[in-house]
Amino acid sequence: MKVVRYLLLFAVHLALYAVTLNSVAEPISIEIGKRTTINSKLLKEERKLLIHLPESYADSKKSYPVVYLLDGNRHFNHAITATKILQQEGRIPEVIVVGITNNRGTRGRDLNREKDQFAKFIQQEVVTYIDKNYRTTGLNTLFGHSLAGYFTINFLVNQPEIFKNYIAASPVLQVDNTETRSQYLETYKTQQAKENSLYFTMTSEAEEGRATIEALNHFVELLKDKSPEELDWHYEFIANQIHMTTPYLTFYAGLTHVFKTYQAPSFSSFSDFKKSGGMIALKSHYKKRAKIYGTDAKIPETTLIDLADILLDDGQTEKALKIYVDLTKAYPKSARAFSGLGEVYKAMKLYDKSIKVHEEAVRLSAKLSPGWQRFLKSRLEDVKNTDR
Repeated sequence: MKVVRYLLLFAVHLALYAVTLNSVAEPISIEIGKRTTINSKLLKEERKLLIHLPESYADSKKSYPVVYLLDGNRHFNHAITATKILQQEGRIPEVIVVGITNNRGTRGRDLNREKDQFAKFIQQEVVTYIDKNYRTTGLNTLFGHSLAGYFTINFLVNQPEIFKNYIAASPVLQVDNTETRSQYLETYKTQQAKENSLYFTMTSEAEEGRATIEALNHFVELLKDKSPEELDWHYEFIANQIHMTTPYLTFYAGLTHVFKTYQAPSFSSFSDFKKSGGMIALKSHYKKRAKIYGTDAKIPETTLIDLADILLDDGQTEKALKIYVDLTKAYPKSARAFSGLGEVYKAMKLYDKSIKVHEEAVRLSAKLSPGWQRFLKSRLEDVKNTDR
């Protein structure tokens, strides 16, 4: 019997082991982009590009801005994550991301000793290749860190027309001497640039080194004293970081800065809304945005809902009512629009009307997330339970 029991236990162990083997998690492969090779005539070598397309690219015919990354091997993955988050939150438009990779032993040559030739390679071969093979708007952004940050600013100074936006993390500007740096803005002015944005960062002297900080401070003082009107610049000190971590924070904040004309205006109160120019200014913002980014010139539903909620909170009931009535006509399947209208009627103590439109909001919410459905139902119940 003992032998049989042992054999049974052994069989059970084998079965459990087999189950364990079968339940081992399989590796997940996620495609984030493609790698392509350019046979560069200017550099006389092959160079690889990493290319990520936005989710809507395959199913649309529209064109997209492009973000170019120096040191593409290092920054491609985190840049894709950042752009997706910023796109979802309405901070930037959908963009194509292009990582310009380094060949072994060429970084110092490309970004410093032979930077003019590398700049030609980017302009004449990389940007040309991307524009030829993908739908692009010509609204280009260049990002670089450390020595690549220096290269980015140098590119802005000497060829500002190639990129609209420049983002530099911890740029080592001491590569150029003080006299050369003093001529940065004079050189920029001779290029007759139209409009450019520059966002750059640095962390502490203990992490970056005295020479780096002194060179950057010299550049900041030049910008404060002689910055051309065509250049929208912003310098940000990043505390509690080291040289190798500044690019991650810089990329998020830099894209947010250089694409600020894309973002929806935000208001804290009705007074704030009026000071900004009111509805005339809001309409003007979206018309300008449409010209720059090819978006719809209409004010988005979400922006109007946010505005109406602010007006309602500030006691501007009639103004909020008009916005929500217009929204339910323009978006007859919008649960949020009907729910907002219900809240306005509730504030006006028109409870029967409030219940009716809240019920419509609940009906329309069937395709929304469970969280939204619960929220809209709670609004309806709140009106029903209100003392009249």
